[in-house]
Amino acid sequence: MKQKNEITFDLILLAAGKGERMGFEKQFAPINGQPIWQIALEQIRHYPACNTIIVVFPKTAPIDQAFFDKNSALRWVYGGASRSDSVWNALQYYNSLTAKSPYIAIHDAARPMLDHAVLDRMMDKIREGEKAVIPTLNASDTIKKYSQKTYSGTKHSGRHITKTLNRDELVLAQTPQLFEADIIQTSYRTIFAKQTENGRNGDEYNPSDDSSLVEANGTKVAIVTGSPNLRKITVKEDFDYLKHLLGHHFETRTATGYDVHKFRSWTANDTSHHIKICGVEVEHDYGIDAHSDGDVGIHALCDAIFGCLADGDIGTHFPPSDDKWKDADSELFLNYAMQKIQNAGAKIILLDVTIICEMPKIGPERQRMKNRLAEMCNLPMNRISIKATTSEKLGFTGRKEGLSAFATATISLPLSQE
Repeated sequence: MKQKNEITFDLILLAAGKGERMGFEKQFAPINGQPIWQIALEQIRHYPACNTIIVVFPKTAPIDQAFFDKNSALRWVYGGASRSDSVWNALQYYNSLTAKSPYIAIHDAARPMLDHAVLDRMMDKIREGEKAVIPTLNASDTIKKYSQKTYSGTKHSGRHITKTLNRDELVLAQTPQLFEADIIQTSYRTIFAKQTENGRNGDEYNPSDDSSLVEANGTKVAIVTGSPNLRKITVKEDFDYLKHLLGHHFETRTATGYDVHKFRSWTANDTSHHIKICGVEVEHDYGIDAHSDGDVGIHALCDAIFGCLADGDIGTHFPPSDDKWKDADSELFLNYAMQKIQNAGAKIILLDVTIICEMPKIGPERQRMKNRLAEMCNLPMNRISIKATTSEKLGFTGRKEGLSAFATATISLPLSQE
C-alpha cells in the first residue's frame, strides 16, 4: 500500500516497435505462452510506487480490450512512425489523466526482466533530489569506433577501427528511465519544435533513448547500477537468453482444494430452485445447506489457489462466523483469489475441478461451467478443466445427501527474493 507522501510515477511501456532487425514485432513473440510486452508489464505493474501504466502499441496490433478493462491502472495508446512519436503520443495521453503522478518512467517492452531492486535504486536518487535517473552498466568490453570506407592507396574496404575509446568513461544505458514529468515533457516539446523547423533527419530528432533529450535540454541525468538481466531483446540469441532467465526466475506450484455441502429441502423463502456449481445455476430438487451460496466447485478452487500461495484457505479469508458473507455469491471469493494471484505476479497454468455427486447431472452443464470459470478468471479455455464422477452409490454422495468437489490449481510464481 502506498504511503500518503510517497513519491510515485506513471509509466510508459513502449511496445510499438517494428522489429526491423529481427523481421517481426518481437514484443508480441510468445514465451511460455505470454507475449514479451506482457512479461515486461507483469514485472513492473506491482511495484508500489508505480501508478498508471500506458502501453504503446503499433496501429496494426490487435488489442485485448477486456484485459485492460479488468485492470483500472492500465491504459493503451497507438504509437507513431518513430520511437519519439510513440513516446509523444503516450505523453499526450498522460496529460489527459485525471490523477497524474509527478514523475514519468519510460521503459522498453523489449527489456522484460526488470528487477525491482533497480527501481529501488532509481527511487532513492529521486528522493535525494535528482530530476532524471537512468540505470546503466559499466562497459566490460573494450569499445572501439569504426568507419566503413575504402582507404586511399589500399585495396582494403569494409569496416576498420578508427579509434579505441576509454571504457572507464563509458556506460551502457538501459531502461526504465525516470524523469520529473515537466522535464521530460519539455524535452519532447523542444525536439518536436526543432523537427517542425528543421525536418526530421538525424539522430538528435530520433533518439534511441529518452535521457539524451533531457541531457540536450540542460538537465543533469543521474545514473544507478542497472542489471544484466535488462538486456534488450534484439536478436534470436536474446530470446534464448530470456527463456533461460524465465526458467530460473519462476517456480511452478500445485495445490489442491476440497469442499462439501449437504442438500436441504427447499423452503417457502426460496425463490429459485437452482443451486450454483462453478458459477452456473443448475436446476435441482434440493437446495444447498451453506453459509454462502454453497458453490462447491468455486470453494474448492479458491482453496487450491490459496494453497499455491501458501495463504491459508477460504475460511481464513471469508470466515463463516462473519455474517457479512451470509448468502454471498462465490464469484466474490474467486475474484479475490485471482487478485491474490495477480498481486503475487503469478500466472495460472491450469485450474482443474472434479465434481462428485449422483445428482444433479453435471455432463449437460459442463461446457457452461467451463465457459463461466474461464470468464471469471480471464483465462483461455485450454487452462480450465471440469470433470464429473459419482461415488458409485457409496457414502453420503451415493445416498444423494450432498455433493463435493476436488480442485487442483497449478501456477507459475516468481521466485521469492527473501
